[in-house]
Amino acid sequence: MRSAAQIEQMVQAHQGHLLRYLRWLGCDDSLAADMAQDTFVKVIQGDFHSDNPNAMGAYLRTTARNFYLMHLRRDRRNVALPDEDLLEAAWAENEGDDFGQNYRLALQDCMKGLAARARQAVALRYGENASREEISRATGLDPEGAKTLLRRAKDKLKDCIEKKVGKDRNELAANGRD
Repeated sequence: MRSAAQIEQMVQAHQGHLLRYLRWLGCDDSLAADMAQDTFVKVIQGDFHSDNPNAMGAYLRTTARNFYLMHLRRDRRNVALPDEDLLEAAWAENEGDDFGQNYRLALQDCMKGLAARARQAVALRYGENASREEISRATGLDPEGAKTLLRRAKDKLKDCIEKKVGKDRNELAANGRD
């Protein structure tokens, strides 16, 4: 049986990672939160124990994916997910051993390269879930201008992150660490 401290440590270590995974599978924020909670309860009540964060992460993803598939079946939705091995390979390529830390660091660095108004729009939309109208008022643009600003900022961030993460992977491979 896990102690309360062990449970809290496990949840803190894996919650963000698990929520991102569930949203990646197609859950909205509310469903992802419910599925993550169900997953942690199942793991806490079950007998799986591992001190290896990668093994625990894989177990949590498998359990969460099964909950999501059961949810889809229950709602009679026919959503075809790729083969489990393909899902895990794609997830591992993007999250890696660092649980996506390279991407988050690249995002922080790339945000610095945006114009102040674009940074503000991105922070409002994705940090505060602001509507296009709220963003337009805050940035002094009409709603269509705010939409265009966000689209261009996202495109710029995507390109910047891909370059930075790709560069980091290339450096790791050159050093024999990939």
